[in-house]
Parts: sequence; structure tokens; C-alpha cells
Amino acid sequence: MIRAVLFDFNGVIVDDEPVHLRLFQKVLKEEGVDLAKQDYYSKYLGMDDFDCFAAAARDAGKPKAEAKIQEMIARKSKYYDEEMATNTPFVPGVLDFIRALAPKYYLAVVSGALRREIEMMLTRGQVRDAFSAIVAAEDIEHGKPDPEGYDKGMQLLNRDYVASADLLLPAECLVFEDSIWGIEAATAAGMPSVAVTTSFAPSALPGAKQYIQDFQGLDPQAFLAKIA
Repeated sequence: MIRAVLFDFNGVIVDDEPVHLRLFQKVLKEEGVDLAKQDYYSKYLGMDDFDCFAAAARDAGKPKAEAKIQEMIARKSKYYDEEMATNTPFVPGVLDFIRALAPKYYLAVVSGALRREIEMMLTRGQVRDAFSAIVAAEDIEHGKPDPEGYDKGMQLLNRDYVASADLLLPAECLVFEDSIWGIEAATAAGMPSVAVTTSFAPSALPGAKQYIQDFQGLDPQAFLAKIA
């Protein structure tokens, strides 16, 4: 039985992967590094900002020091705020889906995005209070496909919200993801996953229990019953 639902953020709640690509390209270009769209989607999409900047610069033969990468992250975050001031690309149906889940399931976000970006968009979508826990880029040492983020998400729910006599098990935590790295992370954590095909075709996302284009028309209880 599914008792908790853990959402990736980019490409699952907010369909902003194209925005992140443009901003990665913009910041890297300012540093003399070109980033091709194909390389972003095949190599870097599942990474947090630090790992993406570090890997893209290193692969281009122009590695950056940690302090420089942190400055690049801050610059990209500023650009993201400016972009999202007039752009709210929520995945169709996701806000209603979250609101319908909230009374009966424990909810968490597990993402390589910055916490402030996650908080900003959840608040704008008026669903921040639906989530019991958020695991962001700042909270983990190893990004997806490492299971650390999903392990930590379940630990937070168990520590702060679930009675010790009734702790969540990994198999009771359903994950929504849009990348192969995220699905691999969920699988490594022992959690079933649903692939949201905003960024990749179903054929590029093996291992998911179900595939959806978006959340429009999904009845949460009926859908989750298919996974159990």
C-alpha cells in the first residue's frame, strides 16, 4: 500500500527543464563554455547545479574552482528568479493532484534544485503546505542516481511525521520522476516510480511502474491503487 508520495521538482511539478538548459547555457557561455542541448539532456539533466556546471566545464577542458562554481550557481539562480517572475510553467494537473493527495498521504519533494527555487514555486502554486518535507540540493552530498535524496526524504517523514510504531517502508513510498537518473535513484532506494514524460520518451525511462504525460484527469486514489 502506498502511504507517501515523493516528487522530483524540475520536469515533474514545474516543467522548467528548457528554462534550466537556457540558463546553464547562458552562464557557461559567459565563462567561455558552450553547452549543446543534446549534451544537457544526455549527460547533465539529472545533476544538481554544482555537478552540472563542474562536469560541463570539465568536459569542455575548462574546469572551474569550487568558489567559481558557487558564484555561477548564484548567477543562474538570479536569472531563474527573473525568468520565473513572469513564467509559471506548472506541469498540467499537478497542482490539483497534489492538493487531492495531501489529506491522505505524506508528501515530499526530493530534487537537485535549490531550496529557495523549490519553495518559491510551491508557494506560488499554493501547495507549499501540502509537503511535509523537502530535500534540496543543499541537503545532499550525492545527487541522483545515488539514492541519498530519496533515503533522506523517507527518513525526514519518519522522523518528524510518522509514529515510530508505524514507520514508512521504501515500498510504501511512490516516486514521480522525469529522468532515468531519478528512476534509478528511486529504484536503488527500494521505491516504485512513475515516469512523467515531460523531458524524455517512455523508451528512455525504463524501470518505471507507470508512464504519464502529465497529471490531468488522474484520480489519485485510483492511480495509486494500480501501483500497490
